[in-house]
Amino acid sequence: MKLRAALLAILVASIGGLLVWSYLRKFEEEASGGTRVGVLAVLRTLEPGAPIRNEDLAERWIPQAYVESRAVRVGDRPRIVNLRVSTPLDAQQVLMWTDIVVANDDQRAVSGLVQPGMRAVTIRAEGKASSLVHPGDRVDVLATFSQPGSGDQRAAVVLLQNVLVLGRGNEPSSGAARTSTDGSDLALSLSLQNAQVLAVASDKGKLSVALRSPEDLRIQEGLVDISSSILVEPEKRAAAVRSRPGPTRMDSVVR
Repeated sequence: MKLRAALLAILVASIGGLLVWSYLRKFEEEASGGTRVGVLAVLRTLEPGAPIRNEDLAERWIPQAYVESRAVRVGDRPRIVNLRVSTPLDAQQVLMWTDIVVANDDQRAVSGLVQPGMRAVTIRAEGKASSLVHPGDRVDVLATFSQPGSGDQRAAVVLLQNVLVLGRGNEPSSGAARTSTDGSDLALSLSLQNAQVLAVASDKGKLSVALRSPEDLRIQEGLVDISSSILVEPEKRAAAVRSRPGPTRMDSVVR
């Protein structure tokens, strides 16, 4: 009887110890940024157009919270070996899908750049500013509409902010600007709902983009629409010029 009680006590203590160990391990993972994710990094400096050799790649295990959504995962190694890079890469730099050019006609497989839950949507961006945009850049999307019942008055609206550019026109991986400066076709990474917004906006007006700094991830809140009436009304024009940006928040890079 005593032996049975002792064995039962040992069993209970073992289960308790296992539960405590599991809890501590889970707590440690959460505190350090979550489960570690395997990504690929380059071991040497690569210039644009250089092929990616298997020996050029190394595995890096990074907490999930700190992994860029565009990072190439360890499991994708067979897909990228012998492909070429489109941008210069430094040694030990984590490899991004936006850094890679597919060997077939130097075209990137756009579907490989689209992250789960996102969609690749092409828009016609008006104006010369679109010629400055390259794959991997981030932009704000603006729309210009006619104002109902106001004659020839038009309004400019900020539709989306901090949007990832997947490619340009029919050459999403080239990174080269088109010769025309009247506008460009840009492939953007958007949620399905934002794709709906752009579909309506492109049907009702003209779209344009504003290029962002790669270090600026802020989202400005409370932006107001700007009417073309301010061009002929000095007080409104002066107020718009003097207006300060609204509150900002940091937007995590998931697109």
